[in-house]
Amino acid sequence: MKKQIVFAFAVMLCGMAALTSCSKEDNTVNYPYPKIKVLTFEDNDWKGGVNFVGKSDWSSLIDDPQYYGPLLYPSFYKEGDPLYGWYDKGNTKLASELVNAYGDGAYWSGGIAISNYIDADLTHGDYNHQLAVPAGNGSQNFAVVFCNSNPTINPKNPQTTMEFGDGGAYQFKSMLISPTTYQLNVSKNGNGYAKALTKEGDYFTLSIHAMLKDAVVGTIDIDLVRDGKFLEGWQKIDLTSLPACEGLMFTMDSNDAAWGYVNQPTYFAIDDVEVDLQNKK
Repeated sequence: MKKQIVFAFAVMLCGMAALTSCSKEDNTVNYPYPKIKVLTFEDNDWKGGVNFVGKSDWSSLIDDPQYYGPLLYPSFYKEGDPLYGWYDKGNTKLASELVNAYGDGAYWSGGIAISNYIDADLTHGDYNHQLAVPAGNGSQNFAVVFCNSNPTINPKNPQTTMEFGDGGAYQFKSMLISPTTYQLNVSKNGNGYAKALTKEGDYFTLSIHAMLKDAVVGTIDIDLVRDGKFLEGWQKIDLTSLPACEGLMFTMDSNDAAWGYVNQPTYFAIDDVEVDLQNKK
């Protein structure tokens, strides 16, 4: 009988040890941190409540036509009207709205527009196809970032941003970026305004700036074009070298410029923006 009691007690201790081990693992993985969140722009990941157009999904924010559609180029915008934008409130907390530098609520002054247009035909690479990318990445939706063609950072020259809607500062981990059909076509072939970037010394560079209290606290540069070589598909960008910040600012620069303005179409696409919400600063 004594052996049976000892054995039962040993089994109970093993069970408690296993339970404790399992609890530690669950705490580490699921509660309360890490809080890694990903902005996918997929409808089944929508956690933003009612959006800019009164619906509860990402796809309703995709404009049609791509250029001069009713969402990105409102006909009767007046000061105080809501701007095209989005807020991933219940997930990454990231938000963005059009820059509205001209006071008309239109995309041509910069912004981040939701899209699902895929067009590999570079002969379509013009402003009428401004929301298209040449290749998909397996997801339904993504976003197209349109930047100020003047990369100078100052309060009088507003730039496109993506910020945490709660005002906190968090760590960005990674994102996918891609050229757009319009940008890739012009960089490869030129048009009546921009030259082809096919020679040694040519470049077209995206700069991702970490912003904290309206100041740049870190920057990562990614070449869309360098010495006649082109980024042509989706690429994952590691953002962990940036410090915790309140959001990201995007600028683009090129050797094809005049009077401080880039001649190239200042567009690129993003998807799967990964953030760590563990420590709010």
